[in-house]
Amino acid sequence: MAQETSQEQTRSAGAAVAASQAGGFLWKRGLWVTFLRVAIIGGFLLLWEIASGNWIEPFLISSPSRILASMVTGFRSGDLIQHSWVTLQEIAIGFPVGVFLGIGLGYAFGRSQLLAEIFEPIIIALNGIPRTALAPLFIVWLGIGIWSKVGVVFLLTFFLNFFNTYAGMRQMDQEYIDLARLMGAKRWKLTFKVILPAISPYVFTGIRTSIPFSVIGAIVGEFVAATEGVGYFIRQAAGLFRTADVFVGIIVLMLIVIAMDKIAELIERRALQWQARADHVTIQG
Repeated sequence: MAQETSQEQTRSAGAAVAASQAGGFLWKRGLWVTFLRVAIIGGFLLLWEIASGNWIEPFLISSPSRILASMVTGFRSGDLIQHSWVTLQEIAIGFPVGVFLGIGLGYAFGRSQLLAEIFEPIIIALNGIPRTALAPLFIVWLGIGIWSKVGVVFLLTFFLNFFNTYAGMRQMDQEYIDLARLMGAKRWKLTFKVILPAISPYVFTGIRTSIPFSVIGAIVGEFVAATEGVGYFIRQAAGLFRTADVFVGIIVLMLIVIAMDKIAELIERRALQWQARADHVTIQG
């Protein structure tokens, strides 16, 4: 009995040491990755700053220092905040509507073979139309205000979420559904306890993939016709050859996409806690 206790203590101590070593390795790896990331970005910015004015005309590529000064000026004046707020409004309305409608129709088509047979060719044909080419039509129909941009954002978001959800429904294993029905699962419980958890990886892939496209939709609409918004800010700056302001607008859009993606990632991790995740796949041989 004493020998078994001693062996258990030895194994526990060994596991604790291994865990400590693994934690130390991950911490060192994290520092090393952060250092490399900062070095790469810092080196690129330094090279860019040196190239501007020495090798390339500043008005063509601007420089990090000029871009930073222009961004500070834009935020202090309030112009950049106003333009960003307009673009965020367009995305905040069009994106969720496109997501929910795309997921809902993808789910409905996956549940009903008749719906899929009737409307799938029509949806595919509509998806073949470049949505950016429809932006002028939305301007004609809805005016140059916010709603025409909301329409473009909705279109670019809807199709990605529809096809991802529909693909997830088509990959569902019928045996799971039949087994759940045998266990007494009714219509709504079957949907929320079996089907949606099974297709949720496809759903979140569609959501995260459509985030940059929603921003593209808003900007395309603002490029075509607008009086405010980040797209209008960029177009106006390009027309006046203010390269630094163009880069400022691009950085603002990039930050919007990163923030939206991080929010979606947090929701995905919380919703898919049950799912095994792998940061990378190692192939040996």
